[in-house]
This record gives sequence, structure tokens and C-alpha cells, in this order.
Amino acid sequence: MRKRVREIEFDVDAYTARLIGRENVSKLEGAVLEIVKNAYDADANVCCLYYSNAEECVYIMDNGCGMKEEVLRTHWMTIGNSSKKGSYVTKNGRIQTGAKGIGRFALDRMSDECDMLTISEEGGLEWIVDWRDFDGSKRISEVKAKVYDTDVSLLEHVEIRSWRNRAVASEIEKYNFSGTGTAFRLDHLHDVWDERTMKRLRNHLENLLPPDVIQNFCIWFFDDVTSVEEALITSANVESYDYRVDFQVTGNLVDIQIIRNEFDFRGEEQEVYTEAGFDEQEQAYLQGEKKKESFNMEEIGEKENFIGDFEGILYFYKIDADKKNRERFYYKDITGRAKLAKKFGGIKLYRDQFRVRPYGEYGDNDFDWLELSTRRNRSPAGLGNENGNWRVSSEQMLGTVSISRENTNLEDAANRNGIQEGKGFSQLKRILLFVISEFERDRQFVGRKLARYADKKDQLAADLERMRQLAEERKRWEEEESVRKRQEKPKEAKEQPLKPNLPPSANPEDVVKLVTNMEQKQEEELEELRNENKMLQTLATTGIITNMFMHEIRTSTNNIGLELNAAYEAIEYDNDVAYALQNILRAIRVKKNFASWFGITIESIKKDKRKRKKHNIRIMLEQYMNTWNDILDKSGTDLIYECDSDIELWCFEFDIENIISNLIANSLASFDQEMDRRLEKREINLNIYRFENGLSMDYRDSGWGLIPKYKKRPELILEPFESGHHFDGEDEDDGTGMGMWIVNRTISEYNGAIDLSENQRTETGFYAKIILGGRNV
Repeated sequence: MRKRVREIEFDVDAYTARLIGRENVSKLEGAVLEIVKNAYDADANVCCLYYSNAEECVYIMDNGCGMKEEVLRTHWMTIGNSSKKGSYVTKNGRIQTGAKGIGRFALDRMSDECDMLTISEEGGLEWIVDWRDFDGSKRISEVKAKVYDTDVSLLEHVEIRSWRNRAVASEIEKYNFSGTGTAFRLDHLHDVWDERTMKRLRNHLENLLPPDVIQNFCIWFFDDVTSVEEALITSANVESYDYRVDFQVTGNLVDIQIIRNEFDFRGEEQEVYTEAGFDEQEQAYLQGEKKKESFNMEEIGEKENFIGDFEGILYFYKIDADKKNRERFYYKDITGRAKLAKKFGGIKLYRDQFRVRPYGEYGDNDFDWLELSTRRNRSPAGLGNENGNWRVSSEQMLGTVSISRENTNLEDAANRNGIQEGKGFSQLKRILLFVISEFERDRQFVGRKLARYADKKDQLAADLERMRQLAEERKRWEEEESVRKRQEKPKEAKEQPLKPNLPPSANPEDVVKLVTNMEQKQEEELEELRNENKMLQTLATTGIITNMFMHEIRTSTNNIGLELNAAYEAIEYDNDVAYALQNILRAIRVKKNFASWFGITIESIKKDKRKRKKHNIRIMLEQYMNTWNDILDKSGTDLIYECDSDIELWCFEFDIENIISNLIANSLASFDQEMDRRLEKREINLNIYRFENGLSMDYRDSGWGLIPKYKKRPELILEPFESGHHFDGEDEDDGTGMGMWIVNRTISEYNGAIDLSENQRTETGFYAKIILGGRNV
């Protein structure tokens, strides 16, 4: 039975409140940045931080709007109650950065004692607190701060005339500190403010503001011996760069502008443009014209934009390049280029013009928060590589990404250390990686053309050098032969035929033979590497197929075991041979189904398939396609396959099988996608017919087709780690992104081509036209 009712109020231990602040502002640099942000939020146009070496105290001052007593009591003195929650646009139009109401604990992080003067339009207030009062067993309501009315000015409060650094003090006095603002004196500091600390804090302040963005706000940071030039903090400004990429995300659109600033053709422009195959538009891009691209969210693999508008500027900044690559790719001279990675490097995130730490912070785990190094390790191809994708490294990218307080799905983490993990932050990273991949694709497009041009020049130079050497050998041989003839006696000349007594290398025929043998040996070594690579591609295809059908394979294995166990028990315990026989027959049927998977996977690496020889394609594929037909039939998929009977091709058997297997695997993945409507039919059509000296494959399916990301540019699915499977809202696509890359590599090895353009003109279904030209051995 309930009796007298009473209410008990919650309370907080003072020390607990202090711990909350310490957890949110755990480092000195974080505390300093919080103080500067507060100055910016107060509409100040200057904030200065001065460490007095002589007094071992810190003075901080800004000329912002100050705080009225009501704000001081209800917001500054109330933990978690920020005046910026409801209204966060200042009188001068700035969007305020803070909102959690715990920034004042930055002062606690820096020192034990704080003496603050704040002057608003209503007058001045001096606020004094000793943070050590929070250490006892008091309740939070028992900890008091002292407040005085005062008419002391800001400059008087910080005793600027006693500052030992008179040069900087004189510069500070030029600003308007006669009106409103806030000033602090911090005593009993928690950190040693030595040269190392000052350098670390200066570096953080230099990166606090994005370059050339914030107007009418400057930061002074100095001690007793800092020069005027060093005391005024300047933001990073990248003047020398190889590529600049500007981007804007607005609603459903992503706009990208790319500026190439890397190449110097040293007066050979017209020759390079012509021989390397750059059209007029590409020439304009190489001369500095912006390359503009625009994509909607579906085209970059996103269902919608749920983080809001944002923008950024990224720079590709090459640190060095060896002589060979400088000549091969016509790089500009970067001699003496400073290494900015440590000081300004990394892709930094800014919210309303203020840094969100620790992204892009050198030496921190989040320096490479987009995991660019991981991407590069997965795809280490060089710039001119024809098959692999070139990827930029984390230390080669600088830049700023600007978000806003209005990006509601990009909330600050509770400890003010970054952004909360979730769908919003994941989408932000995906969009940034898409922008970076567009830059990478552009740079490699140029690199591949220049590499081909360089290879042609190198081959021509090698041929000329070989001809020159042969001519010299011939000339030397003729000269020595002439001398020998003059020295021979007539009698000896009659008695024996002429035989040059020269070293084998001097004989032109021997020189040609030697060169031919060397070339043959190199070709054999290359062929061995090609074969090893083909085996790896086949194993990769086997892995893709096995992974796709792992459920069916596991089910078949399990069913065989169950049937055999049942047969054993029927004989052992019941002596029921008839029942056991039924179990065994069912196991045999399952085994036949199981054998089909082996026909597609394990059988593909049989030794006889690893020999290049002349095949009749129809005969070669007969059993293989029958096996696929058995598998597809069980999944309700119709395979319509036709092949001319007179096609003969020098090839590896598993090369042709790999192409077909990867295409079918992609079709099955498309059939299995869950959409808002049912798929009318599951059908695959493959028609192989003779084409010139090789063959042509016409492939199509009735699936959902390429996702919007690849509709405009279907050729992108041929690149490694690009998956054409439907995006499911997670960080990664369903597929491995290797199947079509293997197909494309195999096609190129047979001097072939693949045409995916039909996919641009159709809403559903996947289409590919493949030509293999043949390759004699």
C-alpha cells in the first residue's frame, strides 16, 4: 500500500561534471581551438593568445559581442545549455559552431584559475573561478563562481602595457578593443608551454581555418620572443599543385571541375598531341581549361542525398618523380617543392569554416580517414598501366571539405572528436571517394596515352640503335677484313680460301643471331609470367563462382551426408536394405548435381586446359555449356546457346571459359536482386559466331541491367573493384568487382574488344558484344 508521496530531484556531483568536460576537451590543442571558436561565434574579427614566459600565464582576448549577465548565468554557467542551440546565426551572419554547452571546460583543461572579463552592450562583468573547487565532494550547485560589475577595459584587464613582447603588443593595440569583447587570464597552467608546445599549437591553429575562406577574422598566437611575422597565424595556401579538383554537392547533383596543372610538353605540344591522340577538347584541358562533369546521385551509386549540400577543394600534390617518369609523362619541374604533407597535408573537414578534428591531421590515425592507402595497396598499378587502376596515396592529397551545421546527418561526436559514425558519415566518405576516383581516372587517361607514345618512341629508338650497332659492326668487320687481305701473301691466298679470323661478335650474322636469341629468351620469360597470371585469373573466377553458389554447394554436401547416414542406420539397426537403397539413390542424385559445380569450378584448372592450342570452339565448349545448362536449369534460368561449327582459334581453353563464367555469374547476381517489382523471366542468350580471323560473342540477359552508376559509362565496370550489382545502402557493393576486369584482361590478350554501349540505350538487361581476334603461337 502506497503512503505519502514526495519528489526527489536529481543532482550531479561536481567532480562528475568536471569529468564530463575533461572527456570532451581532453587535449590542450582541443581546448585552445574551442576558445578560438567561441571568439568566432561572438562575431569577433580578432582573437589573440599570448603566453607570458615570465609570468607563466596565458592571456586570451577577442573583440566579439561579449556576454550579458543573463547569458552568463543561464548558458555559460549551466552545463549543456548552449545559447547556440536554437539560434545559431550571429548578428553579422556567421553560423556558430558550438552547441553542446561544454566549451567553457576548455578553460578548465588549460589551467586551475580563470579570471574572465566580458563586456557586452550592457556593460562589463568580471567572472572568476577556481576549477579545483570541482575536485571535492560538493554537489554541482554548491560550486560557485564570483561575478563583479566592472568598468575595466579589455586591454587593461590583460595588462597589455606590461607584455614583454612589445612588437606584437603594438600590433594588437591597432585593433578595436575599446568596446565589447571577452578577455581571460589563466594561471596555474596544466601544461608546460615550451617551444615544442608552442610549435604544436601553432600548427593546429594554422589548420583551424580553411584557406582563403574566412574573411574579417584573424588569429594572433605568440609568447615573449615570437616575431610579428610568426605571431599572425596564416592558413595553408597551396600555390603549386599538379591537379585541382573543385566539387559541389547540391541536392541530387554532384558537380566536379578538374584542372590539370601537371604536364609540360616543353615545346613539343603539337607532336605529342598528334602522336599521343589527344583531341581538341583534351588539348584544351591540358592547357588549363576546366574539365566540368555533373552526376546525379544514382549515377554515383547513391539512392538519395541524405546529408545535404556541401563542397570542397582537393589538390593532388606530387612530392617527387624520378628522371625516367619526368621524361615519360612530361611532368613539370617540381625541384624544391616543399613537403606539405606533415604541415598542411591530408584532406581536412571543416564545419561552418572551422576545423573538425582529427581528420587529415598528420600523425593521427584519422589522417587517412578515407583509407586512400588501403585503396592503393589493393590496386598498385602505375600511371601508364593499361589494365590496373592507378590510385593516389594519402600523402599526395591535400584539401578541404566544407560541411555545415545544417548537415543534420553529420552530427559531431559527443567527445568533439570527429563526426558520429553512421549512414551520413558513410555517405560523405563514399561521395568523396567518387570525386577522387574521377580525378584518378582523368590522370590515368592522360598517363596511358603518354605511356603509349613513350613506348612507341622507345621502340623506334631501340630499332635505330640496333641498326646503328649492326652498321658499326659491319663497318668494323669490313675494315679488319680489308687489312687482313692486304697483309696476306699471294701464295697463301692461292693455297687456302679466305676465312676471317674475327671474334663471333664481329660477324653481323652472329650479332643478329645473338640479338634474336635474347629476344626469344625474353619472350619465353614473359610467356611464363602470362601463364602464371592466367592461372591466377582462373582461380579468381573459380572463387567468384564458388562464393556465389556456396549455399547450394553446402546444401548438396549436407544432403549427401544425411542420406548416407540414414542408409547406414537403416542397415545397421533395422536391417532394412530397401530403405537404405532409396537413401543411397537419393545421395547419388545429389552427387550428380554436386558434380556440376566441379565441372564449372575445379575442372576449369585441369592441366590440359592450360595449354594453348588450336581449338574448335564448338567442340571445346560443348561439355562446359551443358554443365552450365544443368546448373541454370535448377535455378529456373533458361540458357539459349548457339555456336558456329567452323570456328577455330588458338587459345587457352580456360580463357574462353573464364569469359563465359564471369558473364553468367553477373547475370545470376542480377536475377537475384530484390527490386520493387518481379522479374518477368530469367534468360541468358549467348551466340558465338565466326568473325574475320577470330570469333564474336553476343551476350545478353533479361536481368535488371546495370545500376544507374554505370548506365552513362558502362565501360567503368571493366575496371578492378567496380561492381555492377545493385547498391544496398552499405559501405561496400555486393560483388567483388573483379569478374568483368578479368573478362576485359582476357579479351585484350587476344587482341580483342568489348562493346557495352547497348546498355546505355536499354532500361533492363545486360548486353555485351565481345570480339576475340586470335593469337598465334
